[in-house]
Amino acid sequence: MLTPKILVVEDFERFRQFVVSTLRQRADFQIAEASTGLEALQKAEEQRPDLTLLDIGLPDLNGIEVARRLLRLAVPPKIIFVSQESSPEIVGEALDLALGYVHKSRAASDLKSAVGAVLEGKQFRSRNLKVPLFDIFSGVPDKNAVWIETVAGLSNARARMEAIAAQEPGHYFVFSPRDHTILAKTETQTKQEQERRPDSKSDVA
Repeated sequence: MLTPKILVVEDFERFRQFVVSTLRQRADFQIAEASTGLEALQKAEEQRPDLTLLDIGLPDLNGIEVARRLLRLAVPPKIIFVSQESSPEIVGEALDLALGYVHKSRAASDLKSAVGAVLEGKQFRSRNLKVPLFDIFSGVPDKNAVWIETVAGLSNARARMEAIAAQEPGHYFVFSPRDHTILAKTETQTKQEQERRPDSKSDVA
C-alpha cells in the first residue's frame, strides 16, 4: 500500500507544527507544509497529496477558495478543514467542499480520528459544531441543528430518525440539504411543536 501524502496548510507556525507532530505519530505519512493559500495550490499541483488539512483564514487566498481550486485538479485531494471558524454558514459552505471539519479547540482529540476517517472516504466533523441543515418536514433551514450521524441514504435515514425519535420524543430531526444523508437534532424545536396549531387543543395522534 502506498504511503498517504498529506499537505498541511496553516499560517500560524506553532499550530502547524502541532498538526505535523500529531500526524508524525503515525510513521506512514508523507507530510508537506504550506503557510499561504497560493503556496498550498502550488504544492498540491507539484506533490499531488492524498489529503489536505486546510485552515480557512489564510494569507493571500482564503481556505474556501483554495478548496474550490483543489477540487478542480486532475486528481483532487480529500480535504479536511482545520479552523477556529464555527459559524453555521461558514461550516456549511466548507462541508460542501470537504469530507471533514475539525474545530481547532478540539484538534488534540479529533485530528487523528478525522484523518483516519477521511482517508477511508468517510465524513468527520467535530461534535461541538452546529451545521446549517434542512428539516425533513418543511424544508427550511435550522441553524441550531447539531449533527448526530451519517447514514446510508434517505430511506435508511428516515428509519434511523424514527427509531431515535421513539427513544427521545420531542426532538426535531433534520437532514443535510446537499445529499440528504446527515441525521441531526436541535433542542430548540420539536416536531410536535411545529405541527401544533395555536387554536388547537390537541392534534397529536
